[in-house]
Amino acid sequence: MKYVILFCLVFWNISGIAAADPDKDKVIKLLEGRHWELDAEAFQRLGEGTDNVLIEIAGNTSLINILRFRAIQVLSLFPTDNTADFLENTADKSFASMARRGFEAMKSGFAKTQPKRVKQLAARLLNHRNAHLRISAARYMREVDVIQFKSFLNAEKDSWVRKEAQK
Repeated sequence: MKYVILFCLVFWNISGIAAADPDKDKVIKLLEGRHWELDAEAFQRLGEGTDNVLIEIAGNTSLINILRFRAIQVLSLFPTDNTADFLENTADKSFASMARRGFEAMKSGFAKTQPKRVKQLAARLLNHRNAHLRISAARYMREVDVIQFKSFLNAEKDSWVRKEAQK
């Protein structure tokens, strides 16, 4: 009897894994393509849990970066706390290209629903070591907090960064 139960548990576990993979495969298929464009309806039709699959893809360093970058962009369509946490962490702690995309997705997905959170993230990124990330954060600040934007301009050492932030 215990072998039957053990067999059932193993089979149940394997079938659960197999059922989860097609969802990931569907998401990856939607992220692939030479002339890729964000199809919001297609991603939203995938249903509940799509944001978790996108987070898994975006965080998977064994995948090529283009898929990870696209997954981050798509995450802006799923304004959940889990997504916000992931994007915020990505913007704070990832390499520059990933961080910038995380911040851009955070702005797109959360500027209207959680403006304070996006502003706090932008304020932190004004001090980032990567100039392009500082520029992106400064441009956002210019829209939401002119005083902090001017303070950034006064503190920024690189003249080209100041110039780009004002465009």
